[in-house]
Amino acid sequence: MSKIKPEMANRRIESFKKRFGKAHLYLAYHAAFPLALTPDLLYRLWANFQRDIQGQALGIPWVGVSDLLLSSLCDEVGHELYEMDLAIRKQLLKSLKEDPDFGKQRFNELANFLLDYIHPQLCNDDPDIQDLAQAQRWTALAYVLPSEAARELALTLSNLNQNQEKAELLRFASLVETVAEPLAEFESLLIYTRGIASFIRGDLESATTQFAKVPIYQNKIQFAGIDLLIPKEIIKITGHSINGISTSKKQKTPTSIIKTFSSQVSSRQKLINNRETPSSKFNFSRLIFISLLITGLVAGIRWLGILQSTEILAFDQMMRSRPNEGTDPRLLIVTIDDNDIANQRQNGEILKGASISDKSLNKLLAKLNQYQPRAIGLDVSRDFPAEQQDLITRLQQTDNLIGVCQGSLTTANTKGNEPPPEISNENLGFNDFIYDHDGVVRRQLLFMNQEATSLCPASYSLSLQLASLYLQPLGIEPKFTPQGNLQLGNTILPTLNSRASGYQGIDANGGQILLNYRSSKQVAEQITLTQFLSSSVNPSAIKDRIVLIGVVAKGDSSKQLDKSNRTQLNKEISGVLVDAHMVSQILSAVLDKRPLLQVWSLWVEVVWIWGWSLAGGLLAWRFQHLLYLALAGGIAIAVLYLVCLGLLISGVWVPFVPAVIGLVITGGSIMFVRLQPLPANQIIISQEETMK
Repeated sequence: MSKIKPEMANRRIESFKKRFGKAHLYLAYHAAFPLALTPDLLYRLWANFQRDIQGQALGIPWVGVSDLLLSSLCDEVGHELYEMDLAIRKQLLKSLKEDPDFGKQRFNELANFLLDYIHPQLCNDDPDIQDLAQAQRWTALAYVLPSEAARELALTLSNLNQNQEKAELLRFASLVETVAEPLAEFESLLIYTRGIASFIRGDLESATTQFAKVPIYQNKIQFAGIDLLIPKEIIKITGHSINGISTSKKQKTPTSIIKTFSSQVSSRQKLINNRETPSSKFNFSRLIFISLLITGLVAGIRWLGILQSTEILAFDQMMRSRPNEGTDPRLLIVTIDDNDIANQRQNGEILKGASISDKSLNKLLAKLNQYQPRAIGLDVSRDFPAEQQDLITRLQQTDNLIGVCQGSLTTANTKGNEPPPEISNENLGFNDFIYDHDGVVRRQLLFMNQEATSLCPASYSLSLQLASLYLQPLGIEPKFTPQGNLQLGNTILPTLNSRASGYQGIDANGGQILLNYRSSKQVAEQITLTQFLSSSVNPSAIKDRIVLIGVVAKGDSSKQLDKSNRTQLNKEISGVLVDAHMVSQILSAVLDKRPLLQVWSLWVEVVWIWGWSLAGGLLAWRFQHLLYLALAGGIAIAVLYLVCLGLLISGVWVPFVPAVIGLVITGGSIMFVRLQPLPANQIIISQEETMK
């Protein structure tokens, strides 16, 4: 029953219209149709009824959902459960019916929408949800098929015990009263319900007055073939016969109602039993189809290389997110910085365009050899002969010294740069780097076939040559597998192909692997040239280590992703430090079982993307509210990121960006399909036709 008077209801509606506008009021019209509202149901109403029956846009904003629920038109009666007062609801429905842009057609559309919406809830395990869904169903049927609704209501009334289920009878009577308008032609049912309500409240006089309006036969009213018992207390007051209507007349009305019902029920019941709701209609097979379609689309876009830049950015972020590994204890780096170059010149040493003079280089090698390093990498370009005989002899006789030259891969000169003439070809390594489109080194080149015109004869990289010298005393020699992959001991270094995870269509010639930078502020201990030559040295810092000599002065650097810097994407570092990371990667993989970065096959990656696309569709299927779906989607993406990060740490670079795109687009597609307006039911048979 209504708690407020019609005048108050009208004032609240006018106040709502004045505050929010007519578009909000249109939403309120539609929201008045169900008996109760939830945020999800109201959002579905907003999404499905954005146009009038002529197809004109209503312009209802999405914030109208929350505005209406929090307004004076709605009362919260439970957790996320709202209702309108009966007086407000009646006035809004009256306005909806009288508005030429809505009218009877919109009532039919709303009824069919509500039947679709509550269909899955009728089978819910929660009895409260079932009861509410059944009440909503009767509300919808009262407008679509009033005779069926009236008969079901009467049948439910006949099964309620008038002495033991008084509270339920009152609740049911209130429900019937809310749908009294579309059931107005079934006056006997409405009168009986009002009489029962008065009887339960103890108002026998009012109950007697109500029952006197309908024919009674053998202490009961017959409605659509259903016996509705008159309470014994009423019979005692009025006697067995309240009026003198004949038996034939008493039976005429229910017979007519049965005829009306029977002409409609078979087609309508078939429709109800076979009705597909947004949840049931959108079955799992359709979800599979859409997710596969989206996966194919994402995989195709990825194949074209459109996602390469974003995938690499995500890869960089994950590389920065790895835990610190510390320095590699097997390496020592002797750096030549700007101060070292300036000190050499102040001492009158001739640099001849290089970064280290013959004198300083000779002193450096002599001091290093005293402490027996396992390998020395001279990562300094020297394409001119030495002038000091001591240095010439030392370069020729230091078997564990590896010099460098550059092929045409890095240099602008197609012939490359010549190696130091004093070092044999067996002790040479190239220091060419492979730069990505953004100038960052993410791949390591282990070996390559030099061009015939190249001045650099080295076929193996400096990093591989140094690692091989270090591993030689351990009985580990490099060899190649039948597949052409380099193998050191039990460790195989698989070469990349042109389509490796985020890379699409790259030049994969030569022995390329992904560079798994050591996650630390410094890859190894460092000491400047001046410090090393002028101070005493701890023998353990050099013995059995790999010593790399290289330039870190400005102007002699290679761009590389700084894995220790959490605030920048790129940082300029010198080539010798990149080489140190490369040497460390090889040694750590062979000796420490530190994982090399690998990628899945194309089809495994496609299945991975499809799996997350399917997950997005399932989330959209499960969470009907946009806010909940957005929250669930955000959690899913966070989980995906953590899974990808964990796999990267374990040595596998898997697609993150394509999986996110698949998840989001599939979820959005499912939500879009679910929110599409449902077509008006064409099987509704008008009351006038059934009476013929």
